[in-house]
Amino acid sequence: MSESLAGHPAGREQAAGKALKQLPWWSRRLPDTTFGRSMLLIAALIAFGHYAWVSVTERIEMPVRAYWAAHEAVSIVNLTRAALLASHANRRLMLLAELSQSESIQLYPLEMLPMEGQPHLTRLQQGIVEELRKELGPTTLVGFDRHNINGLWVSFDLGPDRYWLVIPRAPTSDDRSLVWVGWSALVLLLSILGAAIIVRRLNQPLADLASAAQRLAAGGRPERLKEQGPREIATVTHAFNSMTRNLERAENDRAMLLAGVSHDLRTPLTRLRLGVEILPDNVDDLSRRGMIEDIDDINAIIGQFLNFVRDENSEQPTRVDPAGLVESLAGRYVEKGHELQTDTSASPRNAVLRPLAIRRLLQNLIDNAIRYGKPPIVVVAREDGDHLMLEVLDRGPGIPPDAVERVLQPFTRLDMARGGGGTGLGLAIVDRIVRQHGGLLELDPREGGGLAARIRLPLDCRRAGS
Repeated sequence: MSESLAGHPAGREQAAGKALKQLPWWSRRLPDTTFGRSMLLIAALIAFGHYAWVSVTERIEMPVRAYWAAHEAVSIVNLTRAALLASHANRRLMLLAELSQSESIQLYPLEMLPMEGQPHLTRLQQGIVEELRKELGPTTLVGFDRHNINGLWVSFDLGPDRYWLVIPRAPTSDDRSLVWVGWSALVLLLSILGAAIIVRRLNQPLADLASAAQRLAAGGRPERLKEQGPREIATVTHAFNSMTRNLERAENDRAMLLAGVSHDLRTPLTRLRLGVEILPDNVDDLSRRGMIEDIDDINAIIGQFLNFVRDENSEQPTRVDPAGLVESLAGRYVEKGHELQTDTSASPRNAVLRPLAIRRLLQNLIDNAIRYGKPPIVVVAREDGDHLMLEVLDRGPGIPPDAVERVLQPFTRLDMARGGGGTGLGLAIVDRIVRQHGGLLELDPREGGGLAARIRLPLDCRRAGS
């Protein structure tokens, strides 16, 4: 299928889809907007910074935490040993019961719960072990959460006997609690929300610039953008506004030039035609008709120039009946003796379009079919989902697929494929009107020979941002 991709929304989407498939798989999973990619990068940086800050803080505080945890355990061991030694043997059981009840400190004979293989220790636990052995001696046994009893296990001597002292509330774990995780998540969320607001404000001028550029590419005239934001963005916006003003000035100058030239040419042409019609009788009718036809051709060329410089955006979209528009236009050609057929049985009842522009579009396609094609010429209007399909079908030589893009350029004619004559503006006018309606133009070979010019327009051109 041959189609004009340049400037059409659907064509841009197809081109973007092809380019997307050529990217690596991991790149296709990334957001495709500046806002999305900025937020992804900022969120990753915030999360990494938060994790790095917590890790560095813990590494700095780890020796201090290990020292005070071991210092507290040494104090408890020394006080417990002193209390047991100072108490009478008959009161030691009562003292142990009181320590267990009030301080949650428990004592077990070492031989009753022997030391078993210690699992991997964290950095905090290794620091506590080192500090305890500095204070209590290198032969001190230290364990954590043994025999299904959670706490810090420290061995000490009481005369000839050795005991385990279990301190269940000792700060010996560096695991993340749910509270810590919750607060970290809250800080991360608030940071990302703040970053989203900042990035949104920074990217809004870029979004406005992209929207204005798309409107300009579709043939519209975007409003002046506010030159605000960071200096680089403000500079780009100022350059875009200047470019838009220059384009509008050049377009207005061109329109005024062509309109002035066309007007000045039509006045003498009218006098020439009048002079030809009143030529004396000794001039044969064949010569007279030839001169009149030449004058009419020049008038038609001037009309094409005027149509090309006309701004269709000045016409407000209105609700029209596509079938009625096609039938009324085709009736004029039939009255002139052209073999023209219509098929509007599947046409939608109404659509929001620019009726004069659409009439001009169909007129150019029909004129091309009459000039270069062969009858029968068929004009079709049908509904396709939420779009209106307009088709002009002929039995001429058609357009080579590799020449479709070229024939949509102004002043381009395919003399070898479709004969000479004309201004080369007809299809350029059609292409511009289609783009201004947010539609798509396709020029395909027709089955059985000929050309099928298909126009796909939204039923409401206002929703297409035209």
